[in-house]
Amino acid sequence: MRRYCLLAAVGALGLSAADRTLSSAAPPSAVYFSADGKTVSGQCDDSHIRTWDVASGKLVNDIEVPWRSTLLSADLYAQRDRSAGTLRVWDLSAQRQLQLINGAPAGATAASSDRRLIATASADERSIRVWNLATGEQRHSLPDGVGGAASLVFSPDGETVVSANYDNDIRVWKTSSGELVRRVEDMTGAMFAAEFTPDGKHLIMGGLDETVYIWDAKTFQLLRKLKGHGETIASLAISPDGRTLVTGGFDVFTEKNPVKVAIWDLASGTITRTIRAPHVAASVAFSPDSQWIALAAGEKAVELWKVKGGE
Repeated sequence: MRRYCLLAAVGALGLSAADRTLSSAAPPSAVYFSADGKTVSGQCDDSHIRTWDVASGKLVNDIEVPWRSTLLSADLYAQRDRSAGTLRVWDLSAQRQLQLINGAPAGATAASSDRRLIATASADERSIRVWNLATGEQRHSLPDGVGGAASLVFSPDGETVVSANYDNDIRVWKTSSGELVRRVEDMTGAMFAAEFTPDGKHLIMGGLDETVYIWDAKTFQLLRKLKGHGETIASLAISPDGRTLVTGGFDVFTEKNPVKVAIWDLASGTITRTIRAPHVAASVAFSPDSQWIALAAGEKAVELWKVKGGE
């Protein structure tokens, strides 16, 4: 009876009921599946990083972290001390500090998938700094635009770092030399979400103008634009098999309004399924088998959705 009432209430709001729900003491703002797909970790608004078992839904780990910490992957997080100008990078699973980086600015932070490099963005300095995670030494300071990075991402091989800036420009650098290899200046809005395809061949972005952009990751020429989400895009993820894209919406008037989450077939560029989320879709992630999507949408829960299903 209780579940019936819940479903009725969700339907009245025009929302969708998740296939599975992982309850949280505070809303998560970033979510990641573990490499084996058995757990999901979320950075929560009460300065905790929580990890749930996917099969049982049980909370299996709960760690309080300092304010301004950033979950970078399922097992890596960065702890920033603004006053000291330091960035501590931790292995979440081992609860072991990997590196203390001195002089790291406050701003967007990203890690390469092989854990070799860390990138930090600074709106004040208008720069992207690239750090060697093993030594903590700065490798490059790269001139960036006004406002800082709206999204910051490494290519799968770590050889490229991309900053999509609040000045609406996109900048692409080689991490080995620091060379600026491409600057895109004709965007119509900031790109809040960016990710490379797992094979490294394409870069996919979405943001303020409600459009998905697909770039050739070798030449950084625009290949396709996908229309249809119908809202500002706050988050996106690409399935490990490279076939599916999910984009999470954002209402520019208020984070409290319901939004759309769209699941796309990348080959055809069409939306195959839509989900109504309760609030801004702050983070989306795919399971390693490409069958499940984890969604953080402003509620005290991580929602899990099957990729294939009805509306």
